[in-house]
Amino acid sequence: MSAEPSIDLHTHSNCSDGSLTPAELVSRAAAADIDVLALTDHDTIAGLTDAAARADELGLRLVTGVEISAGWHAQAIHVLGLWIDPANPALRRALAAQAELRSLRMRRICARLSAVGLPGERLLAAVEANPGLPTRSHLAAALVAEGIVSRTDEAFRKYLRRGRAAHIAAEWPALATVVGWIREAGGIASLAHPARYAISAGARRQLLAEFAAAGGTAIEVVTGANAAHHVEACAQWAIKSGFTASVGSDFHHPQHAWNPLGRLAKLPPGVTPVWRSHGL
Repeated sequence: MSAEPSIDLHTHSNCSDGSLTPAELVSRAAAADIDVLALTDHDTIAGLTDAAARADELGLRLVTGVEISAGWHAQAIHVLGLWIDPANPALRRALAAQAELRSLRMRRICARLSAVGLPGERLLAAVEANPGLPTRSHLAAALVAEGIVSRTDEAFRKYLRRGRAAHIAAEWPALATVVGWIREAGGIASLAHPARYAISAGARRQLLAEFAAAGGTAIEVVTGANAAHHVEACAQWAIKSGFTASVGSDFHHPQHAWNPLGRLAKLPPGVTPVWRSHGL
């Protein structure tokens, strides 16, 4: 009997807020003995071509993916699109609109930083010099590089978090709209890290119900930094709601010890793997 493949369906490259190029990410995944990898950059599919080329060279199976930001009751929710068609015109238009939302938000945040006496224009230039779409993680790193804060979490705590001077709430499209984009592109919509959202148990039940009603069919049961009790809770949500189960490290940087490639826990018993329908 052949061994179960090693699968990671949630990773990021420097086309969004990761530190490795798509090719470097695939190489690192192969070195970690991963057999099936999804590149799921935030609101962009720009890295898929390079990732696919490197995956072909190494004999690794690449799942075409994306992680799309959605809005749900003033909460930012992340939806993974797995096995999408990157050439789908509607998806490409939607992601272009997401990129514009990100750019506009970053300009507004940096204007707020200027208003409190910080070098907002210089910080914006540093963010825009990155190869990927602008994210608050890029801005936090720029604040560290300028010596304004010593750590990226301090940047969020002092300036970028809700209630701070430079916080600008994102105006992401509705959850149902995002799920619709993924389905139209032939993909599976999977709710990313459902245990990570700071919402009540009742709100989470409502989120899962609305996600299912919109056409979402999977949730991430195993993800980087999840404790064992989070995995068990996510497994129970999947079973009760009829979702298939996904696994993903949410890998961004090699130096982050809490979500390395190739060290994900196995899915707990009783759940159906999301990849079962794709012959894995």
